[in-house]
Amino acid sequence: MTPEPATLSEREILLHRLTCMQPALRHRFRATIPADAQATMRETMEEVTASQLEALMLLHQAGSAVSMHQLAEAQSITPSSATQLVDRLVRIGLVERLREDEDRRLVRVQLSEAARQRFEEMMRLHLRSLAAVTAPLSDDDLRSLVELLARLAQPAGAELPS
Repeated sequence: MTPEPATLSEREILLHRLTCMQPALRHRFRATIPADAQATMRETMEEVTASQLEALMLLHQAGSAVSMHQLAEAQSITPSSATQLVDRLVRIGLVERLREDEDRRLVRVQLSEAARQRFEEMMRLHLRSLAAVTAPLSDDDLRSLVELLARLAQPAGAELPS
């Protein structure tokens, strides 16, 4: 005889629903991007890992060169891991290293111009996709969604800016 499954709490049911929604959301986002743009995105970022993409996003958001220490800290990785990550991005032409004249030990990294252009195009496609997926939401609903996701994105114990 098979044991009867334990009754799930409402929170456990909601968490299960959230887990099940993730693939559907991913498919909804993909469906809003034209096939030729998807091919371009795949071609552009085919060789980039998730942590490398995160580094590229951080560099893009910074808008200027970032020290290796800042990059490692922002990604919660060791300086040697950041060096390996940047080495790979330099090899594939997405990042450039800059050395300071005053202190040659200080190394900064920035997106290459080619990477910046490709990344900005990807961001335009991503924003267009987000706009299409969130179109059924009112401005208030979207504001609530963004605020809730911002709360989840904060490190444990961190204060959210008002």
